[in-house]
Amino acid sequence: MSDPLKIWTCHFTRSEYGPLNPFLEVCEKEGVQCKALDLSGVKETRAATLARKSLRSFQPDVVLCPFDRPEMAKIASLVYHMGYPIAQTYAGDIAGGAWDDSDRFVISNYATYLFTADLRQHIRMTKAMAWRQEVEWRTVIECVGPTAFDDMRYQPVEESGYALVLYNPPSLASDRQLEIELFELSEILNDEPEVYWVEPNGDPRSDRVIEYAQTFNYLENMDRPEFLGWLRNAATFYGNSSAGAYEAPYFGVPWHPIGMRNQFREKVSLNMRRGGASKRIIEVLKRELKYVEKNVSPILEKGLS
Repeated sequence: MSDPLKIWTCHFTRSEYGPLNPFLEVCEKEGVQCKALDLSGVKETRAATLARKSLRSFQPDVVLCPFDRPEMAKIASLVYHMGYPIAQTYAGDIAGGAWDDSDRFVISNYATYLFTADLRQHIRMTKAMAWRQEVEWRTVIECVGPTAFDDMRYQPVEESGYALVLYNPPSLASDRQLEIELFELSEILNDEPEVYWVEPNGDPRSDRVIEYAQTFNYLENMDRPEFLGWLRNAATFYGNSSAGAYEAPYFGVPWHPIGMRNQFREKVSLNMRRGGASKRIIEVLKRELKYVEKNVSPILEKGLS
């Protein structure tokens, strides 16, 4: 490609923007033009309108649809039907107990470029996408590692040796199951001398989780460096956040999973915690897209990489 690579992406939540920000910083260093549309708090219909307008204005070479939110799955559908090739990060992850798995696989089915966090996910996606060979849909699957490790800068905190909790409402669980999990978690925490509970995400019934959380030391409105600082100094990490599989092992903090959500989340192997995933993604996209003309969709090219 003679012109700079142009990547468009968007984010809806705090949990998305944290791991996405390192990718945006690497794009700037690598001379990639990257447009990240902030759709936080925007309703579905309005989000689609804003995304469509932004895409038409920016005219990207590829659209990055990261993670596994239902809002992102809808954006992926919009982008695909507008004719832009899609790249997905964390393809092939499995979690359990939430919408995440279904939404992640929906995005995978729209994507041409699938980037995985580890070898197990790479094998899983290679098997899942094998049908594309029959219809000559070009698919590139690359194991690059988690983008979350590209920036593990943290804000130091004075406290140490406490139990840290991050529990998000399991979207596939009944109200009764949610109450059971919260009660069991509270019983476990009663044996901890000091507990700090991180504000949950905005999924339905998060208000119920907050009621429990506010009976302990409650941490709210934290950005990623603040969260990493608290996680780094924790003696134990409780909850159902994917941070238990990624960031907690990075700092050597034991994770105690709670409930349905993320019960099948796979910890990343040691050799994939070295960082550099964002740069590898950009290298792959530059390599793949430099042969693709602007008016030709990559899904029409032959081959399965």
